[in-house]
Amino acid sequence: MPAENDEWTVAGLYTYPVKSCQGVALRSSTVTATGLQYDRLWMLVDARSGRFVTQRQHPRLALIQVTINEKRGMLELDAPGMSTLQVALNPTDLGAQVPVRVWYDTVMGRRCSAHADSWVTQFTGKPTWLLYKDPHHPRHVSRYVPAKCSPVPQAGFADVFPLHVTTDSSLSDVNLRVPHKLSHTHFRPNIVLTHPHAAPYEEERWTRVEIGRDCWSLFITSRTPRCSMPNVDLAVGAMREDKEPMTSMRTFRCVDPGKPSFVCFGMQAAPQRVGHTVCVGDPVVVREYGEHSLTEPL
Repeated sequence: MPAENDEWTVAGLYTYPVKSCQGVALRSSTVTATGLQYDRLWMLVDARSGRFVTQRQHPRLALIQVTINEKRGMLELDAPGMSTLQVALNPTDLGAQVPVRVWYDTVMGRRCSAHADSWVTQFTGKPTWLLYKDPHHPRHVSRYVPAKCSPVPQAGFADVFPLHVTTDSSLSDVNLRVPHKLSHTHFRPNIVLTHPHAAPYEEERWTRVEIGRDCWSLFITSRTPRCSMPNVDLAVGAMREDKEPMTSMRTFRCVDPGKPSFVCFGMQAAPQRVGHTVCVGDPVVVREYGEHSLTEPL
């Protein structure tokens, strides 16, 4: 039964400072121009090809633990057999500028340091750079953006939109149909919503929700097409040989009318305005409904 306008609740908040590395669970976060604070502001890049590096090519990135140490002003990376790498949370001494392609966008990054490059090179086993998103070169999101978004949303090194939303009810449905139990972590959401009586995939009918007691608006803009990353066994940092859950999900989650061959799970989202604080436990009310179709590339 649809939950309609009953209150949903924010059940979880996650930021992923380094693209494709482990996320950080939060109790609250400021909503910035590029999403939750610190989300995907760092990224690994192949030093020879200039292409961004993810768990698709290096599933062992799932083993890199990330800690936000605000007291020391540091982002800390730990991995098996490696010393702790520390880089500035809010760097002012920006390194060499590096343009990098993130899907359909050219995004400007800055190299963090020679030491950081050495650390990620040692971990990946090939020449690799650690980039920080250049704050002086915003990456605006233009596709599927409602005109009411002000200012135009931005993204750091996220694939497209600044925020990604999933729900407990949809994940529970997926877990009934796949051979390995999944957590939201496999789908890397920023905001997880819950409702005691929700049907699976209700979020696919939403176009705008209001969050918190101050009722700030979040536009739900499109379904999220999935790549092979959910197939990574996060405990060992390796692709599952059975190619699950994506093989099973292909039988029931190719649902977008614009891209019927794409496996979809979760929803892309953009805030109407920035500067709000979102907290675990915040109420969420669905205010507008509509259809979604991936008629052009994200």
